[in-house]
Amino acid sequence: MTTLSASFEVDIAHLHELGVIDPSSARSLEIFTSGQLNSNERLYFSLWGSKLLSSVSFEAKKKLFTQGEEVSVAYFIVSGHLLAIQGERIERMGPGSVICLAEGLAGLPSAKTVITVNAVQARIIPLHKVDSFIPHLPQALRDTIRTNVMRTLGVKQLPKGVL
Repeated sequence: MTTLSASFEVDIAHLHELGVIDPSSARSLEIFTSGQLNSNERLYFSLWGSKLLSSVSFEAKKKLFTQGEEVSVAYFIVSGHLLAIQGERIERMGPGSVICLAEGLAGLPSAKTVITVNAVQARIIPLHKVDSFIPHLPQALRDTIRTNVMRTLGVKQLPKGVL
């Protein structure tokens, strides 16, 4: 039996209501520093506006990852929705989701097949460059990356040489 096991997305409508529509606008930066955003919204804002990441677009029904295949890039989802499938388990993913980062950083194959539901805008996280830009990321994001990798690996400490 197929089950929907999880769902994640940042409430983009809420960000727009606050006035966050462009990560580099003065109003958006003011809202970011005001404390009005929760941790997921702050992380979304930081990655969305990062000058270290480039953008990519995918059409609906595009397979981004296949379970068991090598991961060379990860994606931060800016807009659109995806399904992540692992056997009978299905997860819905939306804006704010980070896809295949933990697996890529740990040198593991993709744990899931990931397919776009509709048009998706994403930021590319090139894993071969991660070592060069992780030191420039905010501490909170570096901690999030470490936690994500450890959770995916199911360990309390990362192997030597990983992050």
